[in-house]
Amino acid sequence: MKKYSILAIALLFMACGEADLYDELQVNTTSASSTEEGDEQALERFQYIAVIADPHIVLEDDLQARNLRAIGEVLTQLPVQLLGVFIAGDIVYNLPYHTIEEYHNDPNDRFDITEAILDEFPAPCYLCIGNHDLAIEKGVPRQMTEQLFMEHFGAAPYFSVDLGVWKFIILNNFHGPTQDPHHPDFDVQTGSLGQEQREWLKRQLNDGRPAILMSHFPPFIINDLSDIFEEYRHNIRLFLAGHSHGWANLSNHFGVPSLIVGTSQLDEDTFMIMELDNELKTWRIIDWERFHWGSAYSTPWDNSFIEPKE
Repeated sequence: MKKYSILAIALLFMACGEADLYDELQVNTTSASSTEEGDEQALERFQYIAVIADPHIVLEDDLQARNLRAIGEVLTQLPVQLLGVFIAGDIVYNLPYHTIEEYHNDPNDRFDITEAILDEFPAPCYLCIGNHDLAIEKGVPRQMTEQLFMEHFGAAPYFSVDLGVWKFIILNNFHGPTQDPHHPDFDVQTGSLGQEQREWLKRQLNDGRPAILMSHFPPFIINDLSDIFEEYRHNIRLFLAGHSHGWANLSNHFGVPSLIVGTSQLDEDTFMIMELDNELKTWRIIDWERFHWGSAYSTPWDNSFIEPKE
């Protein structure tokens, strides 16, 4: 497959600054509000998104892959149109190869398998990178994973998605010094954004629009984010993460409302549907009562969770 391979080479290796690259992606390639109904869709009061975490894809027909396919089937049957499906990292589980050529020579590697599954989803999928999508501690450059994400999913290392009134910002907690094997602060268990991404994030938030942020690591193990939470707490409405595998409501203990999403690898019912209110600029998790807090499990979805709007 590798359907984005030409775009990946152009974007990841073009001679321009990193910050400029991600601004360009935000403007030109991540507008989820462009629908068949055009501008009127973006002006509807309520919009809907789905959130998944840690699918851990390895084989074409293992439990993890079957669960992700089952989630796609449920999302296809929703009585509302989704603007996007946001996935909080660990898209695959560990890297079998250490060079890009090995992936290109394998017609059905775990990135190919995931791409084929997500191609059947009813809305665009926006992915962030997780630790199991990388092998930094084994000396594999993160740029290889970033190229694979661009080739298969059209996903930059970090980017912003325009949802009309709202903005959804995908972060990369592997770009800072704690994830650099040559830096004295190197610690694979601690995330960091790095200065360039921090400045980019501030530019994204300076417009004052309500924003939802997502990274793979939860906020309590990212060491350079708390001051941004403090400065922009009025328009950062929610922070979403994966990594810990169990549902966890962190409330606003880390500066802004934060939630860890359960992993789909163990349960085909583990995903989340959010309703965004464009008038009040508030969000609501409409299937909150399905989650088994502290675990990776959820009760089955029912379309009755989405109440008819007058």
